[in-house]
Amino acid sequence: MGAHHGKLKFKSGALTVENGILQAGDVVIDMTSLIDEDLTDAEMNSKLVNHLKSDDFFSVEKNPTSTLKVTKVEQQGDKANVTGDLTIKGITKPVTFPMDIKVENGHVKASGEMKVDRTMYDIKFRSLKYFSSIGDKVIYDDFKVKVDLSASK
Repeated sequence: MGAHHGKLKFKSGALTVENGILQAGDVVIDMTSLIDEDLTDAEMNSKLVNHLKSDDFFSVEKNPTSTLKVTKVEQQGDKANVTGDLTIKGITKPVTFPMDIKVENGHVKASGEMKVDRTMYDIKFRSLKYFSSIGDKVIYDDFKVKVDLSASK
C-alpha cells in the first residue's frame, strides 16, 4: 500500500492550437523509458521497474507505447478541463483531467495531473477488486500521472 515515483518520456506528439487556444493533441508515451526515482537500492529498483514492465502491469514488451489523444479542451483563461482517449496495453478508455495551459507566441506549456484506474486497462495484479483475500498485499487501483509538456510551433 506504499507508493513509488517515477518518470516516463514522450516519444512523440503534436498539439493543435487555434486563436491561442489548445484544441486537440496526440501524445505517444515511451513505456520502455519507465524509471523509478525513489528506490536507492539498485537491485530493488531494478526489480520494481522490471516488474512494472512485466505482464503483471504494463506488458511493455508487447506494448512499448501508450497514447493520449486529446479530443476536447474546455479552457477558461489558463485553466482547462482536458478530455481524451488514453490507451494503455492496447485498451482505450476516456479520461478527463484538469490542466494549466499557457499559449504564447506559438509556444504551449501545459501541466496537470490525471488519475488512472489501472484495472480499466487489465492491470489486476494485487487489486482488491479481483483478489479480496490478499490482506495487506493489496496495491492501490488508482495511480496518478503528472503531465508536464512544452511544445513550439
